[in-house]
Order: sequence, then C-alpha cells, then structure tokens
Amino acid sequence: MTETSTVMQAGSALQGTQLHGMIAQGSNVSGLAMHGFKFSGATKNGSALSNVRVVNGELLAEQGQTTLSGSDFYDAHLLAEWWNTGVTPTATATVEYKVTAVQAETSYDPTNTGSTYLYTLEQNVDDASDWQPACPLDADSRRVAIPLVATWDQQGNRVASNDLFTLGCTTGVLAKCYRWGYRPWVTSYGDLVSAHWTCTRLARADYCGNGTSHTHDGTEINLWDNLPSPGPIQSRGTTPLLMFFEAGWNTSGAVCLSHARWLLGGNLIAQHCPNRLIAPGPLVLGATVCDTVADVLGLGSSSQMFNDSNLNLNLDLL
Repeated sequence: MTETSTVMQAGSALQGTQLHGMIAQGSNVSGLAMHGFKFSGATKNGSALSNVRVVNGELLAEQGQTTLSGSDFYDAHLLAEWWNTGVTPTATATVEYKVTAVQAETSYDPTNTGSTYLYTLEQNVDDASDWQPACPLDADSRRVAIPLVATWDQQGNRVASNDLFTLGCTTGVLAKCYRWGYRPWVTSYGDLVSAHWTCTRLARADYCGNGTSHTHDGTEINLWDNLPSPGPIQSRGTTPLLMFFEAGWNTSGAVCLSHARWLLGGNLIAQHCPNRLIAPGPLVLGATVCDTVADVLGLGSSSQMFNDSNLNLNLDLL
C-alpha cells in the first residue's frame, strides 16, 4: 500500500484510496473491512478501562479513580470490529489491538488547535501470540493513527455511534483530511464535521458517494474550501502547472464534474451514479458539468470543497 499523506504546499496534497488505511492481517479478517474500535472491553495491565471516549483528538478513560489521557494509554488493549455488509448475514470479527507508543502531534495543524495524539498500534493476528503493526509506514516513517469520533461505513458514510470510534492510520484519508486541517471537533470554521466528511469523498475521488474510489494512491491534487471566516483552511493558491479544475464536493460525493482525476471518462463515471451526475450530450438537459467554482455554486449546491487535478493517463485501460 502506497503512503500518500504528505501535504506539499498550501492546498496541494497527495491523496489516496483507503479510508482507515489499516492493514488487515490474519484469516479472521480476510475479506472484511474495519468498522470501528469499541468503547467497551478496553483494558490496561489486565484491569478494565471505563468511559473510554475521544475528546479533541485524544483518547481518555477512567481506571478506578484515575483518569487516563495522552501517554497513559501506552500498553492499553483495545477491541475493534471488522465487518462485511455485502454478505448475508453480515460477517463480523472482533480483533484485539495494543497501544505500543503515544506521542503528541506537533505538525500538520493548519488551524493551530493542537491537542491531537498519535497512537502506534499492533494487531493480535488470529488470536495468537503474534502481534503485527496495524498501520503502514507513512511519509514520516511512522506507523500511527489518529482518533476520531464516529465511524465510516463501507459506502463512505459517516455514522455517529455510541458504541464505536475510529482510529485512522495516517496513510488513510480519514487521517489525511484531519491533518489537512479539517478537524471535526473544531467549531470556529463552521461545520467541520461535514467538511471532514466531504474531504474524504474528494480525497478518494468517490464521485458517486457510494464508497467506490476512482483514483490511485499517490495522485497529486490541489484542494481548497469555502469555509467561513477565519477560513478558508486550505486555499487554492496558484493552480499547479498542468492541473485543471476537477469538481465541487459535498458529503454525498461530487456535485458536478469537469474531468475525471484519471482518464476513466466522465461519461463512464456518470453511468455509475446516474442519480447524481448527468453526462453532457445532445438534447441533454441539466448536465452536471462545472469548470469553475462559479459553475458549481451556480448549481445551487452545498459544495464545501473543490479541487484541481492533472489529466492522469490510466495505463491499465490501454
């Protein structure tokens, strides 16, 4: 799996295809996707942790009369649920993880809100004594994850939960979008819960808003938002050479499209989501084509984010 989390300049970034970015290891998770980590069942030194929660990018819990935070989570054990909703009945597995390191995030903070911690995790493979890294190496040569409230389903939808939370590896777009400044718990830039969710659609080129990515890891994009003052968090800046406007985005995917990130063909993508995108053609009314931000907003859309991209050639189709 290619690491793609580095923000290269204001607005310019390398996107990816994975939501969580977590490595699936062992026969018990074969064919399954990460669902989320359980608030229940956590332990440290064999003693139960209660009231596990995510607050502003940090895990907190109680152990007896003591509140654990930050590096206190070193050697804590957590349970996560993997699933596959594409089969009947839904296939699930519970997997144990342990925290092997905790460090404060000292970079990737465009909003200067601090407070985020990075957790190094190892997975218990097949309920044996074999523990393996849960996250791939990122651009900083670290295997770390960021905690987030809520979970994301296999269609890429954000789902509020009282039972589960997310630990997103920094190689996945949940953490990438967080690092690009779209921290869902920050309140001073408007609705960053929606902006973060929108960013995950954009980063994965999930045009249809159904969880299907139409890009490749390591593809460069130029992204920006129209969040209220003190925003924007990311600005368009000067459009990079050979990049062109691609799309406007909201939590449901692309609102409209100028060109596909990879030359799969905009018409083909429109066929994949006919209830969302309408390809242009003779006698076609209401085609969802947009070549500028003004075009997007002219559709009366709720777009929060936009991006430029290259006309990347998909050699797989040649």
